[in-house]
Order: sequence, then structure tokens, then C-alpha cells
Amino acid sequence: MNKLLTITLLSSLATASADPASVERGKALYQQICMTCHGPHMEGGIGPALADSFWKHGDSPEAINRAITKGIAGTEMAAFEAIYSAEDRQALTDYILSKQEGIREVVRYVYPKDHFKDKRLAPELFKTIESTSSTPLPENWLYVKRNLEGVVRVTAKAYIQKPGSYRFDIRRVGRTAVYFEGKEVHYSDEKSPKTDDVNEKLQLEAGTYSFEIFHEEKRAHSYKFYGNLVGPAGARYVLSGRSLQGSIPRVIVAGPAAKIERKWIKDLPPRALLCLLPNKVIVAYNPVDGTIIDAWHEAEINQTPSLADRSATPSQIDGKQIPDSTRPTHEGTNIEFIAYEVAQANALIHSVVDGKPVTLCIAPEGDNSFTISTK
Repeated sequence: MNKLLTITLLSSLATASADPASVERGKALYQQICMTCHGPHMEGGIGPALADSFWKHGDSPEAINRAITKGIAGTEMAAFEAIYSAEDRQALTDYILSKQEGIREVVRYVYPKDHFKDKRLAPELFKTIESTSSTPLPENWLYVKRNLEGVVRVTAKAYIQKPGSYRFDIRRVGRTAVYFEGKEVHYSDEKSPKTDDVNEKLQLEAGTYSFEIFHEEKRAHSYKFYGNLVGPAGARYVLSGRSLQGSIPRVIVAGPAAKIERKWIKDLPPRALLCLLPNKVIVAYNPVDGTIIDAWHEAEINQTPSLADRSATPSQIDGKQIPDSTRPTHEGTNIEFIAYEVAQANALIHSVVDGKPVTLCIAPEGDNSFTISTK
């Protein structure tokens, strides 16, 4: 059953709810105070990206405004409550929201499955039972713990920038219902004939829409739910994925002190140590054989070059290679790596070489080089 459903709820449009003058004022403020950390196009830098789907501290209008107003403890995000008026903070919120595209404000609820036995999944069923858990998902797609047993409900918002025809493309596993602005637009049940499925198209204007997903499948080691919201001109917004906690999008650079990181970088050994020096030089060291593999100046680590594939995509080093940087650091042949640490601007790597303890010091030199020494 394929139908065309036209959504004309203009009152829900993000562009209609925000005063254009407020958005323009927010743009000016962003360029003044936010661009340095979050990038000129909200692509991220020292601070996280503000235009992708990963929002660790919440992506609702209230959460964004709260982060601007109160700051975020333990990060470089300052509080602007005492610096800018409430109107200016709202204008900045409006501007950030005007640039959103895709799925946002995803919250996952889990319910006991017995309540839904032999009943078609629909919103009214969830009004008479309490959930066993309620979890905001900062990745803004659905994932669950292994061996989940229960019915999942997801509430979310769709931020649409491209007007046109959209549809929910959902794998036919277990049973799934999607309600978009209160209307059923998808229903599938693997136990029923495909001819009974509902999969309506939606003709959407640019704006913000609310939807819910209800899903149940057999308990298994891994969850099989998979789906996308597919739109015009190749638009595809993922509805399912893996947790990205511990893989927060950011660019990593050294501060006044050196840093040592272990990241998966294409063409580097998996055990390579990345020594980030305060002069923006990065030195890749192989602790297995004690060699400098490569080095870059004006460099940084892009931890998450591709959000949608973040869990399976390597980080990358952005910078200019330093010629002839590959070299051995120890004269011995039997090298056993012990530990690493930083001492102010220097990276220290402790090893045992031919039975003797040795510390390698990688230090910054000038604006675009480094030195090595051992003791």
C-alpha cells in the first residue's frame, strides 16, 4: 500500500517559528564568538561540530540555549549569561537551529512486551503503561543493548531543509510502526503478508516535524532494526546505528603541554603513538621497533572524519609532512615498550632496549620541527 501524504503543518516549521531578524543577529554573533572553536560552517574544530547528528549535551532548543547560557563544565565552552542578553542568546540558538538537517532529539524508551501482545503498535497503547527506561541518544539514531527484550519506542524530530518527497525505508524484521505528525505512515510485520504493509510517501516543506517509531523483534545477541528517512536529491537520514560514546567528534591538538594519543590512522601501525607537540608538530612513533614512522607540522588529528561511519572509519592526520623524518631511535635490537608520559612540552617514551631502561624524549624545535634524544 503506497499512498501520497501531504504534510502542510506550517506552524511546525523551524523557519517560521524563528524571527528572521533573530536568525540574522544569531549569525553575526556566531561569527564573532563561536566560529573560532566550532568552525565557520559549524563543522567543528577545537569544539564539536554543530551541524552533524552527534550532540553529546543535547540538541533541543532548550538544551542548546542552556549550553550557551550556562556553559558546559569540564570543557572550554564558556557561559555567556553575564556577557550577552537573553535575546542575543536566543538569537544564537535560533541561528544554530536554522542550520540543522536530519534527525534530532532522539529519545529511546523500552516497554514490557506483554502489554503489546496481539495488538497493532500505535501511540495510544503507550499511554497506559510506564516505560522501564528512557534514554536520550546523542548520536540521534536508534541502538540498544544486546539481548534486549521488550518493545522500543523512539521519539524524534526531523529537520528538513530540502522540500520534496520523503519516505521511511525500514528493514522488514519483527514489526515496526512509524507515526509522522500523529499519522501512521509505515507499518510492517514480518509475520504478515507484505501486501498488508503500509509505506506512505510524505510531501514535505522545509521545517521541523515530530515523529515516533515503535518496534519489536525477537530477543537476539544483536538488534536487527535498520532504517533511513529517504528524501530528494540523495537525502538520506539514518535511523539506526551503533553507539559512538567514547568516539566524540573533535580535532585534537596539543596545548601548552605535549599530548600522546593512540588512534587508528590509515597506513600507520595499530600500536603507533602519536606525539602532539605544542608547536603543532605531530610525530608518529612505533613502540614495537623503536622508529619514527613519520612527522607533520601545522598538524592536527581529525578524530572523526566521517560521522555516519565513525565507528568504522579511521581518524586522520591533517598537516604537512616533514621530509626525511623517518629514522630509528635506538641502537639496540631487542626493544620492549614499557610506558609513555608527557613532561611539559616533551613526549617521553620509556622502553627496555637490550635489557637496559631507556627513555626517548621527543621535543619541539622551532615552529615546524622536532628533536629526539635518549637517556
